[in-house]
Amino acid sequence: MNCIQSIGVAVVIAAGTIAQANVANLAPGDTAGGLFGITNTELPELIGPTISDIFQDFTIYSGGKGAQGGGGVLYQGTLMTRVVRSNQTGNLTFNYRIMDPAPGFDGVISDIDLTGYSDFETRVEYRSEASGLGDEGPVDASRSEDGDVINFDFGLILDTDKTSRFFFVMTDATEFGQPGGDAANGLGGSLATIYLQSGESVTLNVVGPSPSIPAPGTLLLLSGAGLFGTRRRR
Repeated sequence: MNCIQSIGVAVVIAAGTIAQANVANLAPGDTAGGLFGITNTELPELIGPTISDIFQDFTIYSGGKGAQGGGGVLYQGTLMTRVVRSNQTGNLTFNYRIMDPAPGFDGVISDIDLTGYSDFETRVEYRSEASGLGDEGPVDASRSEDGDVINFDFGLILDTDKTSRFFFVMTDATEFGQPGGDAANGLGGSLATIYLQSGESVTLNVVGPSPSIPAPGTLLLLSGAGLFGTRRRR
């Protein structure tokens, strides 16, 4: 069951950084070799109204890649996507959270691919407030050579006893498209593929930045951020 909710009041979702190295600038082909988490008081650029919350239930089956597989259920949960508009720049931050895992299944989430970022500058991190939602943040992030796919890697920690913290992609986009949009026509056609350690996956249509109306140059990139290297290939 999918739930889409638009929010017209200002709330703080996004976060700031204790030090510049805690916010990773992710250019095409880069890998942030360690994410450390940040609080919501350090970077005012990230503060702004939540303009969309979307909740998408998903199931990952044994032996399956895609919406369904031939075996039993390994993991059931919900992917939340929250879009926040910066009060300072008007740019959008896309926040994600894996939540509400059903108990009793054996699946362990390893990582998630998010598409639709090829036309945009990006920064990545996760929220680490002591009072924040969720248990674990991703351990690193990487971006494909063409810039389209951002991957957040959770290592071996996200089983059905735990939920993720909000992990996010800051962009220079000013518009976004709803799930099922057509990226070629500027309607924000983005995908999220959630992988298990055992190799099974599920792919969802998700909200993403609209490639038709970017705002180039308005993202305040931080110099020297992140620790970059070469991402292992699946």
